[in-house]
Amino acid sequence: MDSWKQWLPGYGVDWHLRPPEAGVEAVRRQLLAVLEDCHGTESDRLRWRVHTAERAQELWLLRDQIFQIVTTQHCLAQAQERIDGLLSAFGTVLPASMISRV
Repeated sequence: MDSWKQWLPGYGVDWHLRPPEAGVEAVRRQLLAVLEDCHGTESDRLRWRVHTAERAQELWLLRDQIFQIVTTQHCLAQAQERIDGLLSAFGTVLPASMISRV
């Protein structure tokens, strides 16, 4: 039944599903709102990545891609304004030292 364990000796697998960290859902909703008026395959892929991210750090790392899509479909100023608007949301789920390295 557990024959797969012979291939991964000493490898502990944690099969328990964990709920998202507190505040991650709020940040996820804000990221999706930034992408709301963006269309196309790349936008859809990015929305999927936002939906499947489990940690705030994963969402933080998607900012650059969000910036690129908004810049392409709207303008640089619009992208900068939208990304800057996300900083306060990330401030509730990430350490200040991580956000200050922007």
